[in-house]
Parts: sequence; structure tokens; C-alpha cells
Amino acid sequence: MIYKWIGTVSFLLAAVLLSSNIEESRYGFIVFLLGHITLSYYFAFKNKDLPMFVQNFFFIFVDTFGVYRWFLV
Repeated sequence: MIYKWIGTVSFLLAAVLLSSNIEESRYGFIVFLLGHITLSYYFAFKNKDLPMFVQNFFFIFVDTFGVYRWFLV
């Protein structure tokens, strides 16, 4: 259950960061990435929920693209 709470808190914090449109907003993508990695692990190995795993795994690519655009380009 701790994995779901970590994911939930990560998503709420990341959403506030991104919607704030401040200099630190770019860190929201890193927080989203950590939350999606946590939930992907939970859904794949603990809960065995394939549809939710696929959804979170896809979002890992979206978050990685955000990190690439904001930090590496």
C-alpha cells in the first residue's frame, strides 16, 4: 500500500509544480517519473495488474521525454 501512497503524493506534487509555471516547474517531470516508476513496479510485481502497468510504463516514456526537453536540450 505504501507504493500507491508514494505514487499519489508524487503525482500531486508534480502536478502542482508543473501548473505553477515557475522556474522549478521542470522538476515536476522528475517527480512524475519517480511516481510512475514506483507504480509500475507495484502494478507489475505486487498487484499483477497488467493494464495499469502498461499505462504507467507508457507514462515513463512521456516523463523521460519531458526530462530530456527541460534538462538536456
